[in-house]
Amino acid sequence: MFKLFVLLKKKAEMGSVEFTKYWLETHAPMAKKMPGLRRYVVNVVRPPPNRGPEFDGVVEMWFDDTESMKKAFASHEGQATQKDTEKFTSMITTLFIDEHVIA
Repeated sequence: MFKLFVLLKKKAEMGSVEFTKYWLETHAPMAKKMPGLRRYVVNVVRPPPNRGPEFDGVVEMWFDDTESMKKAFASHEGQATQKDTEKFTSMITTLFIDEHVIA
């Protein structure tokens, strides 16, 4: 399996509740239609005490391999999902993950 993490920063004019609502109710249903996507997890970041969070959310996406991921993002659904990301985020950082389970 191939794992992709995407770190999201919400648009400055959006509140946290609005950001989360849009992500869960509008964006996530689009993303889960991407072909070859095996698992999709939305993680909403809680602000730490006494400061704002560096990121507002982390999405985890699993594919069979990198080729499956490339095909998913090149698909109509993948292109629409990427375009929609611009509506509620100001910045994204993408991480390709090699997981090592220790315990």
